[in-house]
Amino acid sequence: MKIPIFTKGIFLLIALFFTLGIYLSIPVLYNYKSIENIIESKFYSDFNINLNINGDIKYQLLPKPNLLISDSSLSIIEKNNEDISFDIKNLKVFMNSNSLYPKSKINFEKFEIQNTNFILKKKEYVTLRHYFHNSESKPFHIKKSKIFIVDDKDETLVISPIEKINFITSKQDNFKKLNIKGILFDLNFKSLWKKKYNSEMNSQIEVDFKEPNFLINNQLNYKNSSSLDGSTLLTFFNQNIEIDYILENNKITLSSPENTNDIKIGASIELKPFYLNSNIILNKQNINFMIDELIFSLLNLEPDLLGNINGDIELLLTNIEHELLRSGKISFNISQNTINLREVLFNIGDIAQINSEIKYNEKDGDIIFNSSNSLLIKNKKEFAKKFQVRPDKVKNLDEIYFKVERNINTRQISIFDIKFNKVEYKDKNNSKLKYNIKNSQELKSLMKRIINS
Repeated sequence: MKIPIFTKGIFLLIALFFTLGIYLSIPVLYNYKSIENIIESKFYSDFNINLNINGDIKYQLLPKPNLLISDSSLSIIEKNNEDISFDIKNLKVFMNSNSLYPKSKINFEKFEIQNTNFILKKKEYVTLRHYFHNSESKPFHIKKSKIFIVDDKDETLVISPIEKINFITSKQDNFKKLNIKGILFDLNFKSLWKKKYNSEMNSQIEVDFKEPNFLINNQLNYKNSSSLDGSTLLTFFNQNIEIDYILENNKITLSSPENTNDIKIGASIELKPFYLNSNIILNKQNINFMIDELIFSLLNLEPDLLGNINGDIELLLTNIEHELLRSGKISFNISQNTINLREVLFNIGDIAQINSEIKYNEKDGDIIFNSSNSLLIKNKKEFAKKFQVRPDKVKNLDEIYFKVERNINTRQISIFDIKFNKVEYKDKNNSKLKYNIKNSQELKSLMKRIINS
């Protein structure tokens, strides 16, 4: 009996799948532990990372042929820098299809790590930076892990949960890329570091934080370990800040280029010993933003974030978006992991100057801004005109003292403890009052009523 062509085809297809199954299954039977030295050597050749196999090695066919190493350690060793070593469980090393048989030449494609805690000391950062700049590694991927940055006493400074890290190099396309997606300081972020394959240490990095939206774009031109320069663009709260920087002779100099940006930075940082001296010009800023966000955030920075920073920061305010306050100065001192206000000063044009002492506290779950203020009148004629008071009422008036309380959550403003030339103001009933106002118009009306009374 003649067998139909269709039936022959079915038999041939079954035989093909059976043969292929046997071919792909044979590596499972092989004892890869017997060639762990070859695997370790090839791993270093392909990834420039030392592999020390401490556990079992298992061949897995799916999702792609790979070796699953149950227990191992990975290390990066440099002569002039700190060695880095990590203990890894269930390391997956993916193989090229031509490397299925141990007797053939092993050719790795990439490796993958999951659910691992990486403990990194601050001084090991240099080794890691050199690795990414100089390595000719094949790709590797890290998923669902955590990075712990610790100090010399092994105390944790920063914990960053990582969703994924992808490192890719390509000689053919002349690039290296390091993609990271994770959480830093409770903020979701994505970062992309890249450089041309043969550009020594010059590189570019972009870090994008979400909620609040905050973008950092940095271009670095590396000369040597004590000399570099570059530029950074910071974008946040719809503001752009451009900074050029130079490191030379243990000193970092920061400056903003000449442009129309409303935020400009000038700073010098001495590295030995570390000391920061910074002047920041803030143009056309909203007074509520400065009170509710900027000053509050700076005064509440975690000590760990300040680290060993010491120095002075001075904010110069120009063209403030407020009907009365037009310019000012706010200065901070940083010392012993604490940031403190040193001076707060606002100008009502050339008419008057307000010196303030500021603090924040919490009340019934709301953040309360408190300030004690002294208003020094410089031009009595213009002051009377500005606040629509009778000139004779300000003839002997030199200074006004008052306190302000502002609920940041509800935006309610109260003014109280008013004194004229240090003489406490009381109403006709000889009582002290707290006045609630909503805006600068109501403030001007209040001043007019009180001074003219």
